[in-house]
Amino acid sequence: MRNNKASSLACISLRLRAFAPLRQSQRSFAALLVLIAPAALAAEEIKIPGALVKLIDQVDVPAREQGTVAQLKVQEGVRVAADSVLLQIDDTEPRYAEDRARTELAIAAQQAASDVAVRLAERTLLTAEGELRRADSAREKLRNIVTDADYEKLRLAVDQARLAVEKAQQDRSVAQLQRDLKKVEAEFAARKTARFQATAPFAGVVVQVHKRHGDWVEPGDKLLRLIRLDRLRVEAVLDAAVAKASLEGHAVTLTLDAGGAAFQGKLIFVSPEIDPINRQVRVLAEIENPNLALQPGSRGTLTIR
Repeated sequence: MRNNKASSLACISLRLRAFAPLRQSQRSFAALLVLIAPAALAAEEIKIPGALVKLIDQVDVPAREQGTVAQLKVQEGVRVAADSVLLQIDDTEPRYAEDRARTELAIAAQQAASDVAVRLAERTLLTAEGELRRADSAREKLRNIVTDADYEKLRLAVDQARLAVEKAQQDRSVAQLQRDLKKVEAEFAARKTARFQATAPFAGVVVQVHKRHGDWVEPGDKLLRLIRLDRLRVEAVLDAAVAKASLEGHAVTLTLDAGGAAFQGKLIFVSPEIDPINRQVRVLAEIENPNLALQPGSRGTLTIR
């Protein structure tokens, strides 16, 4: 790059000497070329040979529960979407537990929604209060028509009816809490059942199957290996003299050594550390690979624009 800059400046100098006999306006234009030459040189592309293509995401999908592999839904080479089910461990018992939890939730929901007990208690209270009012009216006309004992019984009936209303309201509040509790239990049972499925944490390609139908697995056992290919990382090293943090975000092109295919991407990282031995800096770029034409492990020239 330094040789290129020197040769470019030499060419500009020769051209200025050729412009010497020209008019003043032409000499001014030539001088302008000298001023813009550094900017043109700064805009030159940076080429880094030996760039290596690597994976960004790869995972050995683990088992989360113990049991027998009931169904293997994929094979090596299959492309899968994020959250898709890859493998099913036998979940007979947790599914029964989930069904029971959902049934209990339905019962609790009906009990919480019912206000029959509250309405019955309120109706009983109205009746008791009516009888007490009639007794008061009768005693005003003729005191001995309702004995004190009967009158106390009527008052007690009113008090009991009021307490019955409060209890019915309290019972309904408790039923609503029971419904909420059953909802949590049902959700927990569903999550427990889901743990018997191995799902893809991201969209990718299955490259290795460790467990197959009928195999016994324990929590933590590797089931499948999944890699992401639609976006890859390119790692290269750049001379510290030209490695600047301002390069981050610049467009890049990766040209493969084998075949010469080109892929577009963006520079995402310029390391702040300089290797004390070779005075080089590590840089990373991300390349979009929607057609999966670019393979991890490939090498090529990374051009920063």
